[in-house]
Amino acid sequence: MRFRLSDTAKLLLSLYVPSMIMSFGQGMVVPTIPVLARTFDVSVGLAAQAVTAQLLGRTLALLPVGLCIDRLGRRPVLLAGPALMAAASALTAIAPAFWMLLAAQFLTGVGSSMWSTAREIAAVDVVRADQRGRMMSGFMGMSSVGVAFGPVLGGVVSTLLGFRAVFWVYAVMGLITLAVSVRIRETSRRQPAAHGRLLNLGSVREVEPEFRPTFVVLIINTFVAMMRGALINSILPLYIGVQLGYSSVEVGAVFGLYGLVNVLMIGPTGFLSDSVGRKWVVAPSTYLATAAFLLFPLSQQMWQLSALGGVLGVATGLALGTMATYSYDIIPEQARGRLQALRRLIGESGGIVGPLVAGVIADAAGPATVFWCFVPLQLVSGLLITFVARESLPRLRAPRADVPGAPS
Repeated sequence: MRFRLSDTAKLLLSLYVPSMIMSFGQGMVVPTIPVLARTFDVSVGLAAQAVTAQLLGRTLALLPVGLCIDRLGRRPVLLAGPALMAAASALTAIAPAFWMLLAAQFLTGVGSSMWSTAREIAAVDVVRADQRGRMMSGFMGMSSVGVAFGPVLGGVVSTLLGFRAVFWVYAVMGLITLAVSVRIRETSRRQPAAHGRLLNLGSVREVEPEFRPTFVVLIINTFVAMMRGALINSILPLYIGVQLGYSSVEVGAVFGLYGLVNVLMIGPTGFLSDSVGRKWVVAPSTYLATAAFLLFPLSQQMWQLSALGGVLGVATGLALGTMATYSYDIIPEQARGRLQALRRLIGESGGIVGPLVAGVIADAAGPATVFWCFVPLQLVSGLLITFVARESLPRLRAPRADVPGAPS
């Protein structure tokens, strides 16, 4: 008896494997920063902007990419993304000046945004609503593996063959992804939009009225979650290493536990999201994070700090991907690209605003105070999810209030 994969399984396999390949490529850039500084005779801080340029490209491309996905379809963007990444990586490898390298890395980020967004929406198009949580967890898992081991591969390649070889390898990864993506058919069941405003970047009014408040709450929660992640990476090391005086090894141990728990939560999060509902996965993540931020300034022993790091790992793991799944449930198919991009763009700005505000607070009152200052914002986000947002998983949605006999 010959085993045959379903069309959906083939599509997901064609998306999962390139997802890990592309995340490997993104992580490979990090170890090249010291070499870039020496090669182009720039400071280490300036060399680190190679990563920033890629991140900036991914962020600024979100709205245009979302518009293209909704107007042109998933497949054109799915193919253009890795093609641009491959070309931009090749340009990075041959760049004679540092500003050219930054420009090429910006384009790499644009291509990455195109691929990742189109990949995600293509999968949402074909996966049942009650399986979306596990699907998103799969993507997060593939990306986490690549991000974790990409720097290792980048360090080995850079040491043996030079930093330019890292970007040639990234270009090859883009071509492999393109070759796999060529076999993927268009997944949208609607014809690409041929009318309407050319620059219609999306509006909350496109969401069904009963779920518009929920979508706004998800945007707020994404903003808070991204801010929280940035604060963990920027303020927690200052608190543990500078204010409490622990060594870099001990700081790394807390972050290692945080990262490990985060990865271990990927599978359970997808299962819980599809079984108990999106709302009751996102809400606990906010309350756990609130409790951790409340207790960090009161904790000075390493076991206490490690335990709170583990709690933050659970909170981040629960939120990772669930809010994207939550929003896909309520965004209409014809607006999936634009409205998801809108949520992510506003949300990811929290990762920029958070450290800026936290830096001012830390300079004025110390790193510990930062945690307490952000407790109210996190608590409000949790209360909004609990009391304002509606459950989006179809089989768990509350009956409409206008149906006779439905509970109010």
